[in-house]
Amino acid sequence: MDYLLDTRDYRCPLPLLMVKQALLRLTAEDKLSVLLSGDSDWREIQRLCEMYLCHCQYEADQTLIIRKR
Repeated sequence: MDYLLDTRDYRCPLPLLMVKQALLRLTAEDKLSVLLSGDSDWREIQRLCEMYLCHCQYEADQTLIIRKR
């Protein structure tokens, strides 16, 4: 299933916490698209994805695509 998480209106660390909660619910077939603001640090989210064994891909439109490994 595909999910969308819009974190553009939030400042750190809230987007990171929102992504963490979403990662706990992902299954192997799920895809999570995270919309980021310009000041969001996607590298922190990428490290979180590695901890939860997820693949993370940053897109040019400030979207982060996350899939469970």
